[in-house]
Amino acid sequence: MAGRVTVEDVARRAGVSTATVSRAVNGTARVAQETLDRVRAAIDELGFHPTPAAQNLRQQRTRNIALVVPTITNPFFPELVAGVTPEIARRGCSLLLISTGDPEVEAVRVAGSRLVDGVLLVGSMERTGATPRARHVEVPVVAFDRAPSTIRTTVVQCDNVAGARDVVAHLAELGHRDIAHLRGPRGLDVADQRARGHRRALLERGLDPRSGGELEGDFSEESGYAAALRLLDGRSRPTALFAANDMMAIGALAALRARGVRVPEDIAVAGFDGIRLGRYLHPTLTTYAQPIAAIAQRAVGLVLDAVDAQTTSTPGPGRRAPQVLTLPGDLVVGGSTSPAPS
Repeated sequence: MAGRVTVEDVARRAGVSTATVSRAVNGTARVAQETLDRVRAAIDELGFHPTPAAQNLRQQRTRNIALVVPTITNPFFPELVAGVTPEIARRGCSLLLISTGDPEVEAVRVAGSRLVDGVLLVGSMERTGATPRARHVEVPVVAFDRAPSTIRTTVVQCDNVAGARDVVAHLAELGHRDIAHLRGPRGLDVADQRARGHRRALLERGLDPRSGGELEGDFSEESGYAAALRLLDGRSRPTALFAANDMMAIGALAALRARGVRVPEDIAVAGFDGIRLGRYLHPTLTTYAQPIAAIAQRAVGLVLDAVDAQTTSTPGPGRRAPQVLTLPGDLVVGGSTSPAPS
């Protein structure tokens, strides 16, 4: 066709309205597959590709990646978003951030919307012991941090067992023998892994895992505050507390301060995650810092490799069977831990 090809030309060739062509090109609404195929064929025949959106349509790509998280009130997740964004941009894609109470349901919904090429997912708080409800997802999915309970996919996470073991070993090396554990919800993989690391560190040193006690929270600072109060009201008081995430540790610090308990002189406190906020507490928080940037970079690479493999129909990293990839973090010693009281 002579001259510059327009949207109107594509619409006439495909036998649809210009609005339908726009919706098909931009992915702003569902378009019937038969109609989408006609629009795509018209674009190819006429050579209409003046914009990235049109080129993506010809390649069956949107160049959008969704990141679905259960909350943005926990500072760990905004830091995860910050880790994801540069790698997404470097690969020429845009990020769609979704915060929802049921991330696995939302991941399935957005995957079927044709608005995204792939999904990065932080699994829900659903317990792994529950009966799985397998969900079909139409685009590649890679999970961070928590393993999904209803979607079978590759998971990239910190080595939670080794990290918790390092934290508790640090406390034991300071002379603490009664080390309580404020764990996350039972049945949640990351919570169970960190509880396993706590127990392993104590057993390796001939210490009784039951001596310090175990309390359960939900990873929020409110649950850490309430658990610390229960700990103080118990029959015996441990000399150290390992919280399964930094937010519960921060809540525990507030409760101890409210009761006049000194940290670390009376009770040492340590967390897990390495969120930035912990550096500005008084005392600063001892924690196990997750390698957030490395986890984000690895997960983004995996999901985009899977998108490329799906688009080109050629074998590649995206075709590998689901697996759990663990990356090591670092023990960061702050002012909240010190030798056990004599």
